[in-house]
Amino acid sequence: MRLALYSDQEVPANAAIDERVLRLIGVVRPRIGYVSAAPDPERSDFERKRRYYEKLGADLAAYVDSDTGDLERALAELFRCDAIHLGGGNTFSFLRWLKARCVLPWLGAWAAEGRGVLIGVSAGAILMTPAVGTATLCGDVREPGPIDDDALGLVGFHFWPHYVPGAEQAPASRAVIESLPALYACEDGAGIVVDGADIELYGAVQIARRE
Repeated sequence: MRLALYSDQEVPANAAIDERVLRLIGVVRPRIGYVSAAPDPERSDFERKRRYYEKLGADLAAYVDSDTGDLERALAELFRCDAIHLGGGNTFSFLRWLKARCVLPWLGAWAAEGRGVLIGVSAGAILMTPAVGTATLCGDVREPGPIDDDALGLVGFHFWPHYVPGAEQAPASRAVIESLPALYACEDGAGIVVDGADIELYGAVQIARRE
């Protein structure tokens, strides 16, 4: 299984993890699929990421969001890519639509079977973990209506993007942290690569709690 978890992405400090992700993908001019956290009719986020990956020598080649019409066809195209990018946004609404349209288990199987590299930024990275409760640590608000927090569960740890040193001292943050067996807190410009059994840390990553 090959995963990349970014706090954010479009900053120079991510150069090292960017280079590692390209090596992890391991093909010349890789094709990357994009899964959006929310509908993007103008494809503004997609276009920004297309330019980002273009500079890295990769093509953003497929797109899926909650409003995608022919979902079966779109997913077939997505899963033919060398890597899949899970975008940022509200983690709870992202998880809701992935579950509502039964995309979550397909993503999990694709990654677990080693069919490509799964890349997550902020909310997208949180989705790779056992549950999405850490999204409250970076300000995500739960939507009304019942939904459980269970996510892809591809790793055994939890992820806190956009971490600012000292934020763990807030009472609400402490309550979340103390409920988790293992938490990696990543400042912007930092991230984690999972390559099989190996967990590689890039930049300012704090292990807030160990298993």
